[in-house]
Amino acid sequence: MPYQIQNRTGALAARRPGRWGRIALALALGGLLGSPFARGAELSYADALALLQERNEALQAARAEVRQRQEEVGAARGLRWPKLEASAQYTRIDEPIVIDLDPIRQVILSLHPNVPAAMLPPFSVTAQDETFWKADVRASWPIYTGGKITAAQEAARAELRSAEAGERAAGETLASELARRYFALRLASRARTLRAEVVATIGQHARHARRLEEEGMIARAERLHAEVALAEAERQLARSERDVELARIALAAVISVDDAEVAAATPIAVLSELAPATEFVGQAEAANPNLARLRAMRELAAVGRRAEKARYLPDVFLFGMHELHPSDLTLLEPGWAVGVGASLTLFDGFARRHRVAAAREREERVGALEARAVRDIATLVEKRYRELVTARELVATLGTTRELAAENLRVRTRAFEEGMGTSLEVVDAQLAANRVELERALAGYEFVVALAELLEASGQSGRLPELLAAADVEVE
Repeated sequence: MPYQIQNRTGALAARRPGRWGRIALALALGGLLGSPFARGAELSYADALALLQERNEALQAARAEVRQRQEEVGAARGLRWPKLEASAQYTRIDEPIVIDLDPIRQVILSLHPNVPAAMLPPFSVTAQDETFWKADVRASWPIYTGGKITAAQEAARAELRSAEAGERAAGETLASELARRYFALRLASRARTLRAEVVATIGQHARHARRLEEEGMIARAERLHAEVALAEAERQLARSERDVELARIALAAVISVDDAEVAAATPIAVLSELAPATEFVGQAEAANPNLARLRAMRELAAVGRRAEKARYLPDVFLFGMHELHPSDLTLLEPGWAVGVGASLTLFDGFARRHRVAAAREREERVGALEARAVRDIATLVEKRYRELVTARELVATLGTTRELAAENLRVRTRAFEEGMGTSLEVVDAQLAANRVELERALAGYEFVVALAELLEASGQSGRLPELLAAADVEVE
């Protein structure tokens, strides 16, 4: 599998297990290997993205819609084929249908009195028995529909393109959300590490202050200040622990993993070189899935207008039927028939005219939405790009500030140890250095999130792992 899982396993017994032992061992190993996670599993961002694409329910729903639209395209393709139907029914009526022409028989007998009545057969025929079967096969084949079938097929393809764009949009949005949650966990872990270092450093300082107080070199207030700072640092560390747990739960939720203590392995890093904003704007116009969806909707509206216009034209079709149970046919029913037919609506209360006008307005509305979306997405790309540049510049600035804060901490600690400084100065210097580290990590996080959102707006979320691998300025 593309991600690595760290497991702790016990040693196997030296003797060869029995049959049931081997079965139990196979089941245990199967469960271990079949499970994608173990406690403490570390995931790179690329692995987390692969899991998101494989397991996220929203993406699965979007893919199901795409498959649905593909089947509908197949159904629309079948509109050009002939349709063959078979039907059968059993019927019982109240009494037989009989054609009785006895009055004509009586007239004939009166005109020929020498003819015996027995020689003239009865003039009555049973047209339909009380019970009868009907079973036939019917075929119809449209040969001209005025463009209705073509419009239906084009509409199905446009719906498919819209669904595919919707799937890409869902994937882009979720990838951006994954970046926020993944690197939020990384940021929270970094904050926990830094605050643990603060607890260790201030703890050491508090112990040193107690020794200096015992030796009479500092006042009691100096030692108390160090202990108060230590208690505050421990409280901040406990808060960081909770933040890490919440970030881990949020990450597990987006990649659809239950009860997994995942850890983010990809560090927060910054790119020192970026492509120009115009390149991202051009890519967004070509690849943004929301724009693609609006284009598909515009095509669908145009197809709808053509379909409404096709209602003014007739439908021409071939048809045929064959009776499968001819013994119950009446005198007026054929055993088979073929022919050609046509249908045309002559008047429908001006409904067709209004439907054509409505379709035209729908097309104009979608076109206006598409034009507006092009402008909005270009503006969004520019905004994300500027946020990206701002975060990168902040990381660079805080890099210099971090060096100054580290030197200040060294000087203040040395002065306190020599009795030339106060505990307050050391604690403030330590907290200042810690704050700069956190601010730099936060700026790096904002850079990565802005980059993810920029790639989402330009339809390139899949490039984030590649760009992170090329990042040359680490902030952790």
